[in-house]
Amino acid sequence: MKKIVFMISALIAVSAAFAQVPLQDGTIKAGEYAFTEVKNGITIASSLSADGKTIYMAVSAATTGWIAFGAGSAKMNGAYMILAYQDDKGVRFVSEETGVGHTHRPNAKNVAKAYVNEADGVTTLEAQFPAEGMVKDGKLDAIAAIGARDDRTSMHRGRAVYSISFK
Repeated sequence: MKKIVFMISALIAVSAAFAQVPLQDGTIKAGEYAFTEVKNGITIASSLSADGKTIYMAVSAATTGWIAFGAGSAKMNGAYMILAYQDDKGVRFVSEETGVGHTHRPNAKNVAKAYVNEADGVTTLEAQFPAEGMVKDGKLDAIAAIGARDDRTSMHRGRAVYSISFK
């Protein structure tokens, strides 16, 4: 009997651990992330790993152009950013960037695992990256933006600011 109780407990623990890690498949499913909010037509979703070391983030909006999010700042300046798009031929482009003033530059760190998908006029970016230095008192400042073209330099046509709580 003790073995059965132990096996059931172990299975529950393992399934709970897997449920905490969002699947990077280019869709945001209900309950997949701990935090989800829509502002200005841009959905942002996020979870923090159980050990607090990894941020899982997704952004989705009605666009056939680029989509991006920034973490660690409520402004572009100083934000760790990921910008992505899928072009007309299905080629996916993902770039880690650093916000500098009102612009951004490629970031040499390349610490994220990210996936972008465009389907039916909606582009979704999902990523995981280190949380170090970004989450303060259980909160994460974040920004998101969308563009109308498949490039990394055209001006955004929509943006939003988020305060994500992991408490």
